[in-house]
Amino acid sequence: MTFRTLLIASLSLTSAALSAQEFRFGGGYSGSNVREAGDEHWVGRAGYHAGVDLVLGRLWFVRPGMHLQVRNLNYTMVGLDENGDPFGTDVEFRYTDRALRVPLFVGRRLMDPSDDPGVNLYVMAGPTALFNLNADLDNDRLDVRTNGMQWYIGAGAGLEIAFLFVEGGYNVAMSNVFEGARFRTNPRVNQLNLSAGIRLRLAK
Repeated sequence: MTFRTLLIASLSLTSAALSAQEFRFGGGYSGSNVREAGDEHWVGRAGYHAGVDLVLGRLWFVRPGMHLQVRNLNYTMVGLDENGDPFGTDVEFRYTDRALRVPLFVGRRLMDPSDDPGVNLYVMAGPTALFNLNADLDNDRLDVRTNGMQWYIGAGAGLEIAFLFVEGGYNVAMSNVFEGARFRTNPRVNQLNLSAGIRLRLAK
């Protein structure tokens, strides 16, 4: 099911590329804001992403994209006695997953790009699908599985300067990271993305 969905997303992006006004190549920082850290004390760590977006439209635009994303989380295994009180030494583990992030944003520029301004601002919002490629958990005692697909709703803003762009966005998780309840707490992980890159304009 995940492979078929991923194939459809790839074909849709390829089709959209034929009518794109602009390609954007970029990457940057991906931060993880954990909701419901729970008994495992989940904490987000720095990650990164890189990929390409297509811009369809001028003043108003639709922007599909594909990005490789690496996400890092830490959690702490706390020893509890029969009364539920902590004892012993806490042990920290790291979880890392690699995924294909597919956003589909709708946005608006502050100024009409037909006037060819040197600097422009834009805002955007929309859903994002995250397709899991592989995941590592450095704890062989736990058998956990990452959800094959996770959903997000997000918004962002950016700055265009000639052929360059910088932007930031925040995505709210609509689904859990793991399948089932293999931990006491199955976290949802919001994401902060900061990006920079180049714009390749194909049409005026």
